[in-house]
Amino acid sequence: MDKKAQIAFIIIAAIFIAIVAALVIYAANHFRNKNSAEPLVFEKTSIENYVSSCIKKTAEDSLRLLGRQGIIVLDSYLQAPNSGVEYYIYGSRSRVPPIEKLQSQLSDYLSLNINACLRDFEDFRSQGWDVEKGSANSKVQINQNDVLFEVELPLKVASQGSQLNFEKFSSLLNVRLKYIYDLAAKIADLNAKIPASVDRTDLGSYDVNVTVFPYKDSMVYDIRDSKSLIMGKPYAFRLALNFG
Repeated sequence: MDKKAQIAFIIIAAIFIAIVAALVIYAANHFRNKNSAEPLVFEKTSIENYVSSCIKKTAEDSLRLLGRQGIIVLDSYLQAPNSGVEYYIYGSRSRVPPIEKLQSQLSDYLSLNINACLRDFEDFRSQGWDVEKGSANSKVQINQNDVLFEVELPLKVASQGSQLNFEKFSSLLNVRLKYIYDLAAKIADLNAKIPASVDRTDLGSYDVNVTVFPYKDSMVYDIRDSKSLIMGKPYAFRLALNFG
């Protein structure tokens, strides 16, 4: 190998080593930041933050599922890849679920799934703390500009002769679900009167992005709200219409 070739080889090797080193540093920082969490200490605020963060995560999961399907527990729906989309119109009949039904399903989802995030308070027990807990009973309020998740969860945490007692936790998510739901109901109402109608004027009065597309024998509305963010992404809500 001549001198020029050796120099070129050394330069390429140096560049490769630099790239690998940069990737290693990036990965280390990424996983350190990803895995870093607020230290869990035996204080009321620390424990409240821990539980509330799990409520928030589970609440976000419930809202994403509801948005993806138009409801959480599918009833009459359009089969789509990996999920379904609830029919808000089937034939000439409106099937818009009452907002109370959506609230109830969000509440049930939170009550049934919150313990998966809390991991039965294993993080508390690993600190040597004694934990007594009751059953989770959730309540959800869908508002115009946000959704309030409240959980009654009797909890006693004891350590070295001291005890902290809790009864309720909550999380408020800035998702304009009532605003989006009202639009979905309007779309269904119009299509119940005039099948396969798209009122661009009415849709334009809402500051959301709406995409309408045919799928199988149905129409699907995809509503995206950039003012309602979950995990940094616009909230997505879908509904299906089938005119028989």
